[in-house]
Amino acid sequence: MIEEIKSMQMPKITENEEQTLQGSLLFLGIQKEEIRILLVCLKSRKVRYAKGEVIFRMGEKITTAALLLSGKAHAEWYDYWGKRHIVNAVLPGDIVGETYAASQGVPNADVVADEETVLLFLDLPSLLHMCSSACPFHARLIDNLFALLAKRNLTLREKLTYITQPTLKDKILAYLSSESIRQHSSYFDIPFDRQQLADFLFAERSALSNELSKLRKEGLIDYEKNHFHLLTKERENLL
Repeated sequence: MIEEIKSMQMPKITENEEQTLQGSLLFLGIQKEEIRILLVCLKSRKVRYAKGEVIFRMGEKITTAALLLSGKAHAEWYDYWGKRHIVNAVLPGDIVGETYAASQGVPNADVVADEETVLLFLDLPSLLHMCSSACPFHARLIDNLFALLAKRNLTLREKLTYITQPTLKDKILAYLSSESIRQHSSYFDIPFDRQQLADFLFAERSALSNELSKLRKEGLIDYEKNHFHLLTKERENLL
């Protein structure tokens, strides 16, 4: 059976895209040749989106999951009064749509490309059900999917921590601190521009910019566009 799958056609994947697949949580612990077999088994197809194009639309039923190979996207929704709220960023190696495809539900947010973005769509029924060859790496793929869903739950709980802070200053510091820990460095990039960060933290852009300037003057942070550096005040300045 595996030999038959190998003979079938798979999407043309570049070397960089293949590295993204190998580094993704979905394909963790699965060898390069095994990933290639799975891409055929999962009826994968590669699609390119221009900046601003909608990948998944709120309210429309979806049946496939998509793994982001290159570029950047985000999930967003608009309230009754037209204000945008950003749910999360989607970066290379991340997967989107799997929860709604698995539950046969409809997304409650749009997923929009922030720049030219390439995604690999995967047939979810083929992912969730073992093929007749019952290859062990497909079983690993299913385990990885459950780990990915658990991580998604933790990410949403983290966001709840940010947005429930009492002040905008606390929201910003909670988010930046979390990113610093996640990226294991006091120097890091965030996946949002100023407007997107404001929408992510449920804040006004002008208020966010003012608060960032205050934090810089206080010596707590430094930044240039979306690159941040968290600073530690000298002990005597804290007393």
